[in-house]
Amino acid sequence: MGPERVLILAEADYRYGVGPLRIRVERIDRANPARYDGEIWYPIEGVQITGDGTELRRREILVRATRLLFPAESRRAD
Repeated sequence: MGPERVLILAEADYRYGVGPLRIRVERIDRANPARYDGEIWYPIEGVQITGDGTELRRREILVRATRLLFPAESRRAD
């Protein structure tokens, strides 16, 4: 398993919920994208966490594809 991935999402970058969301990503379902308003969204499974890492609850959400670009260090070839 790779390094832990935490996304901090604005309300406009995920469906469905209210307010910002901090989620520790466990699974991205890239095989089943959805299309809304001309954009691609991916199903995500994970655990909603607080700023200090306390687990709140499991979540299944759709996330705007452009928010799933993780830092280049995970793709670095050197």
